[in-house]
Parts: sequence; C-alpha cells; structure tokens
Amino acid sequence: MSTGYGQQMQARGRGRYGGRPYGDVIALTDAALARADLDASRTALAGWSFGGYLAGRTATLTDRFRALVSHAGMWNLESFQGDTDMHTYFRKIYGDPRTRRERYEADSPHFDAANLTTPMLIVHGGKDYRVPVGQSLALHNDLQRQGVPAKFLYFPDENHGIGAPHHLCLVYETALNFLDHHVLGEEWRRPGLL
Repeated sequence: MSTGYGQQMQARGRGRYGGRPYGDVIALTDAALARADLDASRTALAGWSFGGYLAGRTATLTDRFRALVSHAGMWNLESFQGDTDMHTYFRKIYGDPRTRRERYEADSPHFDAANLTTPMLIVHGGKDYRVPVGQSLALHNDLQRQGVPAKFLYFPDENHGIGAPHHLCLVYETALNFLDHHVLGEEWRRPGLL
C-alpha cells in the first residue's frame, strides 16, 4: 500500500485489501472518465506488488477494464501468509486464517476466480520471497481454466522488483504490446527482446 498520501490513507485499507482500495480505484477511474477527452471503452489497469494484487482482485469484481497487468501480486491470501518472507507482518494485519477465515474469504481473489473474464499479463520474478511466484502461477492457472487470454512473463533470476535494465525494457515493451493488443485492437507483436 502506498504511503504517498500519508499514514491515514494507508490505514484506511489495512486489513481490507479488496474493499476500500478497490473502491478508490473505481472512484478514481470514474472521475478520470468524466473527462470528455477520455474513452471509457479503452481502459486498462496495471499494478505491482499490492497493485498487482489489486489488479487481480479487480479482475474478479468487474469487467470494465479491457486489459490488466499484474506484476508480483498476491492471489491466494491464505497460501501467501504462509509463504511470504513477511508472514508475521501479514498475519498481524489479517490474523490467523484458521481463526479469522472471514477476513481471508472477503479479500482473497482466488475465491472468485470463476468471475475472471479480462485479459491479463502477469509478470513475476523467480527469486521473489516477498510475494512468491506461486501466487502468479495460481492466477495464471485460474485464467487458463476460465479460458481468459493471458500471458506470463517470468524472470527466474529476479526478485520482487525487476531490476536488470534489459529486463525492465522487456517488461515495458511486453506490457505496452499487451495493452495495445487488448485495448486498442492492434495485432500482437512479440517483443524483440524475447
């Protein structure tokens, strides 16, 4: 969760990941689309880390976006709390899933995988211990089971943030090609670096 608007803003969504933050994204989208120069039929959403989680959660709650990009996002909060290198911190926010099931069931997107319809690009590093790659693999599997167009960009030697300059170039080129294809209707172009 971003600290860009201060601790109070960050605290609004703590322990309610799919609630207020999702509502904020939709409210901001609505406000932006009130402008006459923006086309509501050509929207996309992209996020990294918590933003990647929010992209996946959004995919289960609405089909208003033409494409989504999830980079290193959480998908199954129960398995995440046991696998992350921040398990104590996360359990402090969400509680133990054995005794606080309702919190996990309210915000874990994987419970609503049957609602997936929006094409998604998933990006993840194989050495990510903050949000282990299994989260993105499970999301990709659920997208495939639902027959949703999906691409997975995997970097075996990267961690939670993609850092190598040539890898960053590949992420941006792939994301832009994916969005051009699904939002603008352009033909898919395989990135030259692949």
